[in-house]
Amino acid sequence: MMEPGVTLFNITGRGINRTGRYIIAVDESGQVVWYYETGTSVTDVRRLSNGNLLFIEGTPIIREIDMLGNTVNQWVSLPTTSPDESIIPVNAIGFHHEVFEMENGNFLVLDFELREIANYPSSDTDPEAPLEEASVVGDVITEFKRDGEIVNSYSMLDILDPFRIGYLSLSRFYDFVFPAIPGGTRDWSHGNAVIHDPSDNSIIVSLRHQDAVVKFSRSTGDLIWILGTHDNWSQAEFGQYLLDPIGENFRFQYHQHAPMVTSNGNILLFDNGNFRASPFDEKLPATENFSRAVEYSINEETMEVEQVWEYGEFINEPIYSPFICDADQMPATGNVLITFGGITKNELGEP
Repeated sequence: MMEPGVTLFNITGRGINRTGRYIIAVDESGQVVWYYETGTSVTDVRRLSNGNLLFIEGTPIIREIDMLGNTVNQWVSLPTTSPDESIIPVNAIGFHHEVFEMENGNFLVLDFELREIANYPSSDTDPEAPLEEASVVGDVITEFKRDGEIVNSYSMLDILDPFRIGYLSLSRFYDFVFPAIPGGTRDWSHGNAVIHDPSDNSIIVSLRHQDAVVKFSRSTGDLIWILGTHDNWSQAEFGQYLLDPIGENFRFQYHQHAPMVTSNGNILLFDNGNFRASPFDEKLPATENFSRAVEYSINEETMEVEQVWEYGEFINEPIYSPFICDADQMPATGNVLITFGGITKNELGEP
């Protein structure tokens, strides 16, 4: 049974011209009932509690529009002296991937920070490669009010181990944000989603290049758990936070997107599955790989995690989508809407 109502999503063209940038709403029969053409690439769009739409346009702008397409508010991640009162400056380097409206009306967003780190890994395939000084880009989780005031900020480089790398942690994806860095940057974490769980006032963030979904306290910033492979984590420092898998047919996720807390308190996410390995293990070729939606049940008392449902690994024709993608529990039917958004057999599986 299709979910009643409309489904909202964005289309971002790829290639040299990146043509075709739209926010689209379709009804349960798949017919387009509303659309909005954006000025540039849109990486996230959602309905606000006031009925307006909120999305990230480009890297520096969060835009709120009404259903007639009128701009209601804009938040810009660089200081501005524009006389336009709808442009609200936020002291941040750049917004990316996702913005989340909290129950108190504040916004959670993914920001950047850049650190120069000595004796950093120079290869994710050769464990004997010499260490180097590196310009490392890490994610900062920022909470700000509608007036642009920042009320909380959490550095993932401080919460986790900046020297732990996953595949693509040494990539230069964010050189466009820091174009003046000699030798380029290292995309250590590549956060792609952040949510607030009001049931225990925690924040859950997806760190793609760490193959980890991380939960920490909003009030203290203290780590609560890490959902992901145990490979290459310091057991002395992080072993107590790594969730232990139980049950049959369990798989950890790799390069995941879009975690959400389901109606029964589980974690639902899209497991892109890139490489299905950590440095310095052998990568699974794209031609043999698959992506899936997966639901995990987490017991925080025992620090155990169980896989309770998945879709994608055992279907007749598995689909491999190494970038973008989403999985959402529908509010009326309880069905799961899965978006295989970046279908390819690209060996690199780059975002």
